Amino acid sequence: MEELKTHYHYFSNEEGDGYEIYSCDIPDLKGFGETYDEAMADLRKNLKRYEEKSMEAQSLMENAIVAFDRKDYMVAKSIWEGLVHTNTDAMVNLGTMYVKGFGVAKSISTAYTLFERAASMGHETASFYLGGMYENGIGVTADKAQSIRYYTVAAEANMPTAQLKLGILLRDEDIVSSMKWMIRAAHAGEAQAHSLLTYVSNMSEANDINVAFRMMDESSQRAKVEMVIAENLAPTLASDGGGVELVNYIAGDTPEIWLRYLGACSGCHLGPTSTAGMILEQFEKVIDKKIVIYLW
Repeated sequence: MEELKTHYHYFSNEEGDGYEIYSCDIPDLKGFGETYDEAMADLRKNLKRYEEKSMEAQSLMENAIVAFDRKDYMVAKSIWEGLVHTNTDAMVNLGTMYVKGFGVAKSISTAYTLFERAASMGHETASFYLGGMYENGIGVTADKAQSIRYYTVAAEANMPTAQLKLGILLRDEDIVSSMKWMIRAAHAGEAQAHSLLTYVSNMSEANDINVAFRMMDESSQRAKVEMVIAENLAPTLASDGGGVELVNYIAGDTPEIWLRYLGACSGCHLGPTSTAGMILEQFEKVIDKKIVIYLW
């Protein structure tokens, strides 16, 4: 058994003196004893029991999933109900049954209670489901702020679909965060993020870099990028009733330029002409090919 990371304290009360030790990894696991060694032995015994129960629960979960897949919903429900007080996967799976009405009477309120309990214990899928419920007013009053809160938990746990949802929901109120999540979703392979976000770069062809530009501090580099937008891009794009604005600039070995399409250009990335290619070319003249541009 690997070395336990623990904290302990010495106590004295009417029942006597002793030690309490708890696991740093599983704070609810504790050991008690009159001496430190006795308390540690009690903790290890409780940890072993916890691990045995976890293995048993995992085996039961696998049996429930097999039963659910063969549409034996009553067996799956029985197993998940037996685990639902401590196992967050069981909470989410049982909640899903209540959403769908599989083997149970459909009950969105019961599903919400199960998802909320699982989310409070850190289950990212439960948080994602709650985000959807608050976004669409399913079983609750639609609440954008609550939807964003729950989607954020799932997005930070690297769920691409939650990252996409945040990208869309935050676009009008926090464009920097919106593009951050959209970029992460696209890099994670989320298909809709790919369809909404344009990524252009020739850095694979880059040899020489613009030393003078890269020696500037970040604020000076950003000012140079703003100059390209104002002097090189704005006049060209304005002739078609559109434009772009700088959302974020990230300096570094490969600078990143985040742009938002404006006006008629809001659909440029979907059109037959390479507006994105023209924008990249203008920046390459001022910086070099070793850059990345995101447009949305």
